[in-house]
Amino acid sequence: MTCRETRPLLPLFFDGELEARQMRAVALHSTRCTACEEELRELEHLQEAIASHVSAQVDEVDLSQMWAGIAPRLTQRAPSLPARVRAWWAEHRPSWGIRGPAFAAAAAAAVFAVVAIQRSPDVAPPPAARLAKIDNSAKLDSMQSSVDSVALVTEAETNTTLLWIMDDASGSVEHVSDDAWDSLE
Repeated sequence: MTCRETRPLLPLFFDGELEARQMRAVALHSTRCTACEEELRELEHLQEAIASHVSAQVDEVDLSQMWAGIAPRLTQRAPSLPARVRAWWAEHRPSWGIRGPAFAAAAAAAVFAVVAIQRSPDVAPPPAARLAKIDNSAKLDSMQSSVDSVALVTEAETNTTLLWIMDDASGSVEHVSDDAWDSLE
């Protein structure tokens, strides 16, 4: 391999993005060619300089107020259905003490309804084929927003649409790769 063939491949070699055959050829050439070996050293120094600069910038970021901005946006976890039913019952409990007879009457009516439905020849459950054809999907043809930071991604195979709406105008969503889309599923 010559310097002319090797030089365009050196950044890819440095990042480990070449095929094994090309990696071996570039490595062999750079061990024998001082100019290519020097360019690899320069790439290494550039990477170290960028890493130290980024680390210094990250160290300067003040994260002490971050939680104060996040905490008010967190909502409490919604109570479970049984807890909501108990709370509703405690709030709306009848004061005249007919809870037991009311439950007995409701249970008797439910049992009567079940027996009547099972004995009725007219009432038949809907066929499974008809239920399978029900389509509860919606299609979003257009979208308007007064905010610039809105993104829409539609995945036709699973009939899934993802809509991002950001609070601040500084947030932006560019192209979402297939790998990122798969990780959302």
